Amino acid sequence: MTGILSHIFRHPIKAIGAEAINSASLTEGRALPLDRVWAVLHERSKIELREGRADWAQKLNFVVGVSAPALMAVTLETRGEAFCLSHPTKDPLVFSPQNAEDHARFLAWLDDLWPAHRPRPTGLVAAIDQPLTDQKTPVLSLIGTGSLGDLSQAAGTTLDMRRFRANLWVSGWGAMAEQELVEKRLRLGEAELEVVEPVGRCRATDGNPETGARDQDLLKLLKDRYGHTNFGIFVRVTKPGQIATGSKIEVI
Repeated sequence: MTGILSHIFRHPIKAIGAEAINSASLTEGRALPLDRVWAVLHERSKIELREGRADWAQKLNFVVGVSAPALMAVTLETRGEAFCLSHPTKDPLVFSPQNAEDHARFLAWLDDLWPAHRPRPTGLVAAIDQPLTDQKTPVLSLIGTGSLGDLSQAAGTTLDMRRFRANLWVSGWGAMAEQELVEKRLRLGEAELEVVEPVGRCRATDGNPETGARDQDLLKLLKDRYGHTNFGIFVRVTKPGQIATGSKIEVI
């Protein structure tokens, strides 16, 4: 089973802003570079910081998309060490996450995108080592565009791939073909990957990345269409190497 890597996405700030990139260098046992290396704490976070940085912790300690569909419409562009955030209802913000003095501007920009009844965002923190993903072990997520097309048909509308926060999108596979690859090994560009498990979904996917409105019940749609709420797979890097859009991916 052979496909083509059609899109690569990273999300430098957990739940806040997707960024499309053309290539990346994968390291054995590591996540996609610059993916979820920052996250936003809130008033109920229970994390002990070390010099202002955070060890991996459960997602309830962070601002997440399932609690605020408006966040799904944030896009991010890296400009050197600076981030440029955009949203359809706001003026863009350019700030440096490395500059503590910029954090207040970032939190102010975020304020009205976060529901008033939720614990207020309090700070931006960087990961010490392990990215601040929902998974405790470093993995990448991968989905076939054929699966997205099939789910879009069931939804009666074209679903934006950014709903699913996947790192890698593969064209040329049939609908849900990736679900059959658990425990198999893949070659992608110069790198090799091991398929770990399916990705179980949550209601964050209900948020429309164009508008920030919750306009779908994706869990019901998945359950009705496939009998489960998995969509995509987690993969672990077992051999380092360069990947790029257009790279061939195959089972080995």
